[in-house]
Amino acid sequence: MTKSYKILAGVILLALGLLIYLEATRPEPINWYPSYGNNDKIPFGLNVYHTTLKDKLADDFQEANMPPYEFLKDTTVTGTYFFVNDAVYFDEAETHRLLEWVAEGNALYVASSTVSETLLDSLSLATEFYYDLDNFEKKPLLNLSNPSLKKSIPYDLDIEISASYFNEIDTLNTTVLGVFDYKKENVNGMEEPKVNFIAQPYGKGMVYLHLFPETFTNYFMLHKENYKYTDGAQLYIPEGTNFYWDNHYKNSKTYYSSPLYMLFKNRYLKWAWYVLLLGVFLWVFFEGKRKQRAIPIVKPLENQTIAYTHTIAGMYLEKKDHKSIAYHQINHFLEYLRSTHNLDTSRLGLDFINRASLKTGNPVDQTKRIIDLIQYIQQKEHITQQELERLNTLIEAYKTT
Repeated sequence: MTKSYKILAGVILLALGLLIYLEATRPEPINWYPSYGNNDKIPFGLNVYHTTLKDKLADDFQEANMPPYEFLKDTTVTGTYFFVNDAVYFDEAETHRLLEWVAEGNALYVASSTVSETLLDSLSLATEFYYDLDNFEKKPLLNLSNPSLKKSIPYDLDIEISASYFNEIDTLNTTVLGVFDYKKENVNGMEEPKVNFIAQPYGKGMVYLHLFPETFTNYFMLHKENYKYTDGAQLYIPEGTNFYWDNHYKNSKTYYSSPLYMLFKNRYLKWAWYVLLLGVFLWVFFEGKRKQRAIPIVKPLENQTIAYTHTIAGMYLEKKDHKSIAYHQINHFLEYLRSTHNLDTSRLGLDFINRASLKTGNPVDQTKRIIDLIQYIQQKEHITQQELERLNTLIEAYKTT
């Protein structure tokens, strides 16, 4: 490693160390994600409510980890089915099965700012998000309608949250359980309360719909005395019956599929992982280089046999020494017969012609023709170019047959 590379690596490591120090000493940012996870301790998690309710109901509390359509196939399931999330969308089949189950004398409790249209239509309800164009702030005020639960000064939150309300209800069958409004300047209490918590009978059972799920989150319950509102909202849950807490309709996962989850969940482990990756990269960049000069490629010597043959043949042709060329061709041909077909070429008589024809697969007359020409050339002192060409033609034809 050269000196410049060492200096560059030192600067990178120093900058990385400074970055890690600044990141490690920086305060953990608040996670405002609306997870509604049972074990999440972030502001919009449900750890406080889930733990409190589970301890209060004890053996009556059960977790429902599958879709309602599958869960309610068990005909022994009776009691209250509780859903809390920022959005709960039942499809038509689930809605039908849930309402059939409620009609048998059970209770459905849904706390969600967005409820599926199939359920709302079945109950003759409609919802709408509340927009106050005269008020830039959206800090909610909430209260319960029951005189014994109602607070003289509404419960409030000091953060802005979008909320929805029931703009259509079945006035003959629906009971208003809670209202809300946005905080306004120079106005004490609610100026125009909007219905966001109702109860409606269905068959022998009851359906409870709460359009402000933040009521059950950690941040709401730990803000001032807001836990009293949550306690009042859960008083409508029938006592002494089974309570089924839904884990299917949740923004947060109940399990984590990524093996890196534990690394990225902890800030220090996450940065240790990044440092490891950077170290591997630096090693590959600096140490992975070749530490010796590349060995030059030495090309092997070319085979000059063909070029030599062409040169010698050209010399014979220039001298018109046809007999020498024919002599070499005859020798190569006889060597071909010896090495390829294992023939004895010492005597080129009739017996040789028969054996050569049999082993090479050539006709006897063709073999005899080429042997006769060979013997004729061997006896002459000089031969013509035409005779040389005829010998070459017969030999090539004999080999390729």
